[in-house]
Amino acid sequence: MNSGVELTVLLEQARAGDGAAGDQAFRLIYPELRRIARARLHGHQVPTLLDTEALVHECFIRFVSAQLGPLHGRKHFYSLASQAMRHILIDHVRRRQAQRHGGDWQRQTWDTRALGATAAAESLIDVDAALVALQQLDPALAELVELRFYGGYTEAETAEALGLSERTVRRQWAKARAFLLAELQG
Repeated sequence: MNSGVELTVLLEQARAGDGAAGDQAFRLIYPELRRIARARLHGHQVPTLLDTEALVHECFIRFVSAQLGPLHGRKHFYSLASQAMRHILIDHVRRRQAQRHGGDWQRQTWDTRALGATAAAESLIDVDAALVALQQLDPALAELVELRFYGGYTEAETAEALGLSERTVRRQWAKARAFLLAELQG
């Protein structure tokens, strides 16, 4: 059985309650989820109290417990994982900024960059709002943004995941960035 089919079968079994299949699936996907999480947390310096492992574990738990329908292969799973990480990060930022959780109070940890942390959190929420607007206008462009921005995928990886040429990905990425920039500038 090839690894894409095996992963799909294992994930479906895990979602049906098979703990052993869940453990085996987690071992298969852990390196890629870790790469995506590291890109998300460190590449864009998202100010959360999550570390790479916590984001990977939270993503896997959400995915296995969600009722998402059938998986269409490994690439579909990683696309869903990128979306899940996006939602986890946005949820954490929103919770931290909520007034009932001391929204004006700024928590500092050793690994949080003191300068710009608040701006980065607000920026992440603004990007999410712009992405929701893009999703309504062009779902394919929104998926590309999720893979590139939230999944940390390169142009080549995005092209492979979406079944497009790298040139098309570059063109669509430029179009999506222009839309997002216009949304973010108001």
